[in-house]
Amino acid sequence: MKDIYRKPIFYYVLAPVLIGLWPLWLLAMGLPGAKTGYKNETAQYQEAEQLIGQILNDLDPQRLDYAIAKKTKDEFDYTTAIDQVTKFCRIPASNYKLSSSPIRKTKGEKSQDASMTIEKIDIEGFARFLSIMHTRWASLQCSNVTLAKIKGEKNAWKVDVRFIYYQ
Repeated sequence: MKDIYRKPIFYYVLAPVLIGLWPLWLLAMGLPGAKTGYKNETAQYQEAEQLIGQILNDLDPQRLDYAIAKKTKDEFDYTTAIDQVTKFCRIPASNYKLSSSPIRKTKGEKSQDASMTIEKIDIEGFARFLSIMHTRWASLQCSNVTLAKIKGEKNAWKVDVRFIYYQ
């Protein structure tokens, strides 16, 4: 039996047989599987499209309003941006302080710094705030975060954040 592997005639027969079986397998198994997979992917896409529409229209309509406003107005303002996100995250206005610097131009790129102090917030609320800020404004970077635990409280922190927005 081992001698058959050493003879070239075995490979001259095996290669055409395998090449001949490939189209048969493709017609019998490959194409029907691809059609089924395509139908499943199409159904998942339509379901995802409905969920995205529901999220944008029902759960977070402010995101669409901001996108429309962004097309008409090019300037970024820390006050309005942070005000929108703090309202969404239920952070009271009396609980944070914001100060921003004027726009600077370095190496042909405009940037603006801002520092924000939140007097009392839990870790989950701050993570949500920071995530929404970065999701809505891709050119916004958080350059520094300082967390200080408030003594006597279980999950209360004082947070100092420094942002840089590149225009």
